[in-house]
Amino acid sequence: MKTFIAATLTAAALAFSASGVHAMGSNSSSPAAEPGTEEIYGKAVKAVEAKEFRAAVEHLNKVIEDKPKHPDALNYLGYSHRKLGDYSKAVSYYKRALALEPEHKGANEYLGEAYVELGDLKSAVVHLEALRKICGTDCTEYKTLKAAIDAARAKAAKQG
Repeated sequence: MKTFIAATLTAAALAFSASGVHAMGSNSSSPAAEPGTEEIYGKAVKAVEAKEFRAAVEHLNKVIEDKPKHPDALNYLGYSHRKLGDYSKAVSYYKRALALEPEHKGANEYLGEAYVELGDLKSAVVHLEALRKICGTDCTEYKTLKAAIDAARAKAAKQG
């Protein structure tokens, strides 16, 4: 009797799922839809904001798998790797973002900041100048990078 009930329930479940109706009320024919690229990107941004850079990298890698020419995702990959201390990867991702979108304010700012942190003020100033041309001297990205360069110069003058 138990075998008959199990077989009947299995057959009913198969017929139910074949109809495209699922217990959760979905009309979709797939039981669990994969999150879309923009949804994953949104999770990555939240991870960056929460300073959960390893999680951000995982999410961003998925975005780049689907959309390799996503300048914002590349920029955040650079930022996350920089915050994790991997400057080589960070610079590489920033450059990829800028190759796709040369006037990307965030990538110019963050690459400039990476150069400041690496002690390459000459390269940082190149990105400060790019920001001046893109958005002027009143935009946040310009002001932030300029402050980082000025602080590095002041520190060097104090030590020198």
